Amino acid sequence: MKGKSILAVALTLQMVAAYPVQAGASTAQTATTAILVNGEQSSLAKAPLLVQQRTYVSAEDASRILEGTWKQDATNGEMKLAKGTLKFELATGKVALNGKWLQDGQGAIVRDKQVYVPLRWMAEQAGHQITWNAEKKAVEIVMAGEESAFTLVDADKLTEQERAFIDSVKEQQGIHKQGDLYVIARGPSPNPGYGLQVTKVEQSLEQLFVYVKQTLPDPGKMYPQVISYPYLAAKVKLPPYTTISFLDAETKKPLFETEGNGSR
Repeated sequence: MKGKSILAVALTLQMVAAYPVQAGASTAQTATTAILVNGEQSSLAKAPLLVQQRTYVSAEDASRILEGTWKQDATNGEMKLAKGTLKFELATGKVALNGKWLQDGQGAIVRDKQVYVPLRWMAEQAGHQITWNAEKKAVEIVMAGEESAFTLVDADKLTEQERAFIDSVKEQQGIHKQGDLYVIARGPSPNPGYGLQVTKVEQSLEQLFVYVKQTLPDPGKMYPQVISYPYLAAKVKLPPYTTISFLDAETKKPLFETEGNGSR
């Protein structure tokens, strides 16, 4: 144990000598900013810092918040994230992504022998959404891995209550919502040859766009002449503050030409 303690002290002295506190860190202020992850407050081992209007958190806190792994030696720190590995050169503030030094990267700073990293920039590199909630005075992060994909579902595999909801709305053209269940209903059609098809789903900041094509009967094919009610059922759990819009795949306008149809 004594040998390890001596080694730890030596390493600390070596690290302090290797990367003196950078200019930016000298103006750092302890921040009282709360960090919300998927709507829940994250507990931090170290208080965050505010440096030039940027929130920095300790590397260990960042690794926990962003679901990465952090390791460091006397001169460098390395954060492994789902979308790549960031290497921080602690003496110079340089940072590399997957071995390539970045011209516009935001480096780490050192204060009181503790390494801090820029939270927003780190979250963006990991593919997460990060915003400032003025009302709660908190930084909010929506983890990319927590977003549930827009998934079409088979009505037979839904609950009795969900199937009853589908039966109650499938004849009415529009987008109908109950919890995380969405029903895209085309409305009355002359025969079963008419249908609906999801062609693409796009995520853009705090919006989810679902493109739907209104398909037509196959030419030359005979269909029973009975009224049908084509519909699609899908599930999606939207992250906080994210809205969903359903667009016509051909016109790129709101599906069924009904403005605001994604909010019902």
